[in-house]
Amino acid sequence: MEIFAQITGLIASIIMIVAIQVKEKRKLYLILNILAKVFYGLNFSLLNAYSGTITQIIGLVITVVAYIYAKKDLNVPKYLTVAFIVVTLIGGIFTYNNIYSLMAICCGITYALIIAGRNMKTIRKLNLVQSLLWTIYDLIINAYTASISSAFVFISTTIAIFRYDILKRKKVEDSK
Repeated sequence: MEIFAQITGLIASIIMIVAIQVKEKRKLYLILNILAKVFYGLNFSLLNAYSGTITQIIGLVITVVAYIYAKKDLNVPKYLTVAFIVVTLIGGIFTYNNIYSLMAICCGITYALIIAGRNMKTIRKLNLVQSLLWTIYDLIINAYTASISSAFVFISTTIAIFRYDILKRKKVEDSK
C-alpha cells in the first residue's frame, strides 16, 4: 500500500508541476488541478492522513466550481469562498488527528483564498505559505513524492515573488 501511495503522490506531483507551467490558460490550469486533487486525495487517504484527504476533496470541489465560473469568465463569488472556508474548518474538526492536521486545514483555507483571489501579489504570498505548509505536512505523513511538487511550488513561488514583487518594486523606486 505504501508503494501505491507514493506512486499516486508522484502522479499528482507531475500533474501539479505541469499545471504550474501552464501559461495564462486558466481553464487548463484548473483541469490539471482537478486531476492533481484526485491523486493527492488518494495519496493522503492511502497514508491515513485524513485531514489532508478531506482538504483535497474540498479543494477538488472548489476547483470544479472555479472551473465552472472560469468557463463563464466570472470570478468565484465571495459567499462561496466563505462557505468553502467554513466547510474546510468543519472537515478539519472531524478529521483532526494531531497538531499536524492543522497544517492541512490551513492549506485548505489558503487554497480557497487563492482560487478566489484577484491580486497576484496576494496570491503569491498565500501560495508561498500554502506550499511551505504542504511540504512540511507531506514529509511528516510520509508522502515523500507529494512533497516534491510542494517544494517545487515553494521554490517557484519564491522566485516569482522576487521577480515580480521585489525586483519590480525596486525598479520603480530606482526610476523615481
